Amino acid sequence: MNKAYNETWVENINNQEIIDDWFFRKLITDEQRKEAFQTFPVGFHQSNAFVKTGLFLFTCIVASAGLGFVSLFLFEIFSESRFGFSVISLIYSFVFLYFLEYFIKKNNFYRSGVDNALLYAMLSAAFSGVVGFTDFDLPNWIYCIIALIILLPALFRYADPIVAFVAYLTWIALWFFLVTKYPIGKVIIPFVIMLISAITYFFIGFWKKKEASHYYTEPQNLIEILALTTFYFGGNYLIVREGNALLNDLASSVQIDFAPLFYIFSTIIPLFYVVYGLKKHDRKFLLVGIGATAFSIFTYRHYFSILPLEWALTIAGIFLVGLCIWAIRALKTPNGRRSALGLTSEAIGTNEYKNLEAFIVNQAMQQPHQPNRSDFGKGDFGGGGAGSNY
Repeated sequence: MNKAYNETWVENINNQEIIDDWFFRKLITDEQRKEAFQTFPVGFHQSNAFVKTGLFLFTCIVASAGLGFVSLFLFEIFSESRFGFSVISLIYSFVFLYFLEYFIKKNNFYRSGVDNALLYAMLSAAFSGVVGFTDFDLPNWIYCIIALIILLPALFRYADPIVAFVAYLTWIALWFFLVTKYPIGKVIIPFVIMLISAITYFFIGFWKKKEASHYYTEPQNLIEILALTTFYFGGNYLIVREGNALLNDLASSVQIDFAPLFYIFSTIIPLFYVVYGLKKHDRKFLLVGIGATAFSIFTYRHYFSILPLEWALTIAGIFLVGLCIWAIRALKTPNGRRSALGLTSEAIGTNEYKNLEAFIVNQAMQQPHQPNRSDFGKGDFGGGGAGSNY
């Protein structure tokens, strides 16, 4: 599918971030930085987060006002049937799509707030329009399929992280509703969620290798984080036990089948994430592992509380402060050396150089040319400067 945004400019945004990081670390001079920015130009309309938020809210207000005004003339169609509502919603979605594409091409918007608002409005209107043709009595998994059919083309065209987030949750919900239709499914659903999460994670890894540009980097990273999270939740004892009570309409949770296995999952998975993240220098594994470790501690305390909450929080706080102090000291890099794991506590920014290698060789790393101050050409012997009059 064709990409909505200029792929070269998207790539150059990443390049400029790396160049800024180099400049901050004093690896290049200000002149080299300016030259690099000229080599990797970005033509998108760019602004800070506050302006983007304002534009997003303003677009939402304008779109709502416009829909409200048009709806005044179409009120009779709305009130007559659900079919009329669906038709109007689909018309709205096409209108939003037109303005979305127009502003991207005309004003070079890229996640500026305006295009985000129009994208979400278009998807919401499209889903409402399609669902409106049904009697709202279809199985939930069918609505998940409808949502994915709408979301996935938008994800591949616009590479929006929020769309990726909703699409992944819808993907997991699809399998949840499909499997739990059957009695045996309520037993195996944790393993299904873990399996689907693992498959999704490896698929994103394959997609990353196939897609060389940074156009989909943010959605890919977000889906990987979500896949790691749902894989852990699928094996977490608390989630499985309380989820089992909800699925079976139990007043209170009871001991579940394969409880020892989920105890092991709740312990092993966070530890694996942390160790693998440290060993492979993978920030996603490390951060999810830290969060999963905290949730596992909460899980065990929820069912096997020994100390009062105040004592537990105090001891945990002291332990974490001590751990942070030890980690900062252990990860210091004296004399430019790294720790045994190859890690550092210094903020060194991104390390994704990729297509900048040619730039390093040919442009940014070149020293400014120093003119030759020798004034040759005034000697007696053919201008060589060898005579006494030089």
